[in-house]
Amino acid sequence: MSTIVLHQWEMSPFCNKVRRLLRHKGLDYSVVNYNGLLALNAAKLSKVGQLPVVDFDGHRVPDSSAIAHYLDEKYPDKLFYPRDPRALAEARMWEDWAGQVLYFYEIYFRMLDPISLERGLDLIAAGRPGYERAILKLVFKSRYPRKLKEQGLARMSREQVERTFFDRLDDIEALLEGRNYLGGDTPNIGDFSLVAQLDELVRTSELKPRILSYPRISA
Repeated sequence: MSTIVLHQWEMSPFCNKVRRLLRHKGLDYSVVNYNGLLALNAAKLSKVGQLPVVDFDGHRVPDSSAIAHYLDEKYPDKLFYPRDPRALAEARMWEDWAGQVLYFYEIYFRMLDPISLERGLDLIAAGRPGYERAILKLVFKSRYPRKLKEQGLARMSREQVERTFFDRLDDIEALLEGRNYLGGDTPNIGDFSLVAQLDELVRTSELKPRILSYPRISA
């Protein structure tokens, strides 16, 4: 029997994505969480220096996209990356958009909102001493506003960020009309990437009711 170990941060949308990928393939796996200051050890797992990382019978694969490709190669049922060139191109574009654009909205609404920040800290500091949670809070409140300002969202008003975000959800809801998934009748890597980002907002943000008010996205 194969042994699969997911090294993760519980609050990471990319780790959320990998959990969904593993479950979709019907694979059993165990989890190692790097909560609190254990996060410092994550950089030692691979040259990428970030989580998620998955060990497949001792073979280590970092990065959610690389993990998805590896899963398709080793377990070719229920492919994440379609064979059809057009479908594949669309799936890859959705994956990139979720990871490079939607991700920053997830950070914005989680890290710049006091209630969402506390909920995120509950996830990343679970099982660790209270002082580690306090340290992480200081790190988050220092790092993420600066990161979001460099990226651009923190230079906008909250009202403008929300309006742009929900405009994009309007677009996704419209594109899902008449289909179950972004690519049609079966989910692909784009669906898993998108849902993982939105799921983290649903878990911690006060925007949860508005996000789930979209029937096709919610489904």
